[in-house]
Amino acid sequence: MICQEAERNYVDGDFDEDAIDDWSMRTWGEAPMEIFLWSSIDRRHEVMLKFSNMVVVALLLENDSGEFSNERQILIRVNEWNPGSVQANRMADGSIKVRFRRQDVTLSPMMRPHDALSSMLEEWLMSMRGEPDRHRDRTKRLKAVKRHRDAVSRMLDQASIEKLNEAYEEMEARLSRAEDELGGRAFEEETA
Repeated sequence: MICQEAERNYVDGDFDEDAIDDWSMRTWGEAPMEIFLWSSIDRRHEVMLKFSNMVVVALLLENDSGEFSNERQILIRVNEWNPGSVQANRMADGSIKVRFRRQDVTLSPMMRPHDALSSMLEEWLMSMRGEPDRHRDRTKRLKAVKRHRDAVSRMLDQASIEKLNEAYEEMEARLSRAEDELGGRAFEEETA
C-alpha cells in the first residue's frame, strides 16, 4: 500500500505499485508491506520499502517495458540496525542524503523535513523489532529531547536581553572611567 502523503508528492502520474511488487518479488522474494514514494520523475523512482525483516531505500530506473532496475539502494536489515543509526541530512543543493553504516543514497530535493524521513525508517524498523525496543528507544528519544530543551534554555538565557543590557551598562561605566582617567592625565600633563 502506498502512503497517502506519497500519493500527493510524486510528479509523474505513471508510478506503478504493482511493478514495484513484481520487482520486489524477483529481487527479495517477497512483496513490500509498505511503499513510500519519495519522488517519481522521468521514470526514476525513489522509494522506501518495508519488508518483514528489512527496509530498503532504493533508486529504481524504469525501462520502456515497465520493468525496474536498481540504480542504487540502502539495505537495512532489522538485526543489523540500532536505533539512531539511520541518518538523513539535507545537502547544500537541497537533496537529502540517507545513510546507514557505509551505505548512502542521495534523494531528490523535496519540501519535506529530512529528519521525518529518518524517523519514518526508524519507526518501521522499531515495529519489526517489537515493543520492548520501541519503549527503550522512546525513552532515549525523550531524554534527548529534554537535553535539547535544556541546551536551548541555556542558550536563551545566555542571549537574554537583560544580560545584554547589563553587559552594555557595565561596558559604558568602564569606558566612562577610562575617559575620566585619560582626561585627568591629559589635564595634568597640560598644566605641568
